[in-house]
Amino acid sequence: MSAPVHQPRLPLTPTGIAIRVVVAVGTLFGANVIGTAVLALSAAVLDGERLNRTNLGLALAVASNAVVCATVVGVVWLWCRHIERRPLRSTGWVFTRSSPAWLLIGTAACAALVAAVSLALPAQTAAVGEGSSASAGFTVIAVVSQAFLMQGTSEELLFRGWLLTSMRERPLVAIVVTTLGFTAIHLVSSGGQQTVGDHLAYLALPFGMALLAVGVLLWTRSLWGAVGVHGGFHVGVAIAGQRFSDDALSWFGVGGTLAVAGLVLTASALRAGRRLDPCR
Repeated sequence: MSAPVHQPRLPLTPTGIAIRVVVAVGTLFGANVIGTAVLALSAAVLDGERLNRTNLGLALAVASNAVVCATVVGVVWLWCRHIERRPLRSTGWVFTRSSPAWLLIGTAACAALVAAVSLALPAQTAAVGEGSSASAGFTVIAVVSQAFLMQGTSEELLFRGWLLTSMRERPLVAIVVTTLGFTAIHLVSSGGQQTVGDHLAYLALPFGMALLAVGVLLWTRSLWGAVGVHGGFHVGVAIAGQRFSDDALSWFGVGGTLAVAGLVLTASALRAGRRLDPCR
């Protein structure tokens, strides 16, 4: 006999959906505040000047990223248990034998698109970053932890995991709400924007990334495919190097390409009867 299905305590009305989006955004920003506070406190205790761009400093940054991710997972678990009345694994938070493959596929697909488009665009001049006394290996670990742990896993669990599956019986509504919500939070992102127009143009990147993440999730039925897309974006930017510029041309070029690929994958998946129920 199957277990009884409990209705969520917060109904999926327009108000209920809006409250969920607000909670997701608040959780993300709150988790980042906690992670930043942990890093700042550690730097204050251990002499922040000496920690700057050293192995120990990067290790603390990795720990801060882990705190952000753990906070998000904890809040989503509590919300699913007490409000949605369903297990955390129903959001796609499950690691199976196929999960690493879907993570790599999502990463490779997005990284290839970002790098290819960036390299095809006209080259722009970029500022040279400050030197570092940290080892190359530790630097890679810190960057990967930020891309996949703090941003990829945390944001995908919130938007393509919990929120998307909460509205899985209304897939078009779920895709529109989560894509627009994910895009909107990046209005406060810092990526070279100087004007209001720049901030709006920059939204092409998260919009395209969100659509591609949904398309990959639908076809792989794995939250880890979406996490791979998110982390793969940052990998692609790293591969492109200075060819990825902080300007509208790059934002629209890369974001538009990701959006088209995402729309194709999403539309074909829905036509094939794929459901918003990641479970592997």
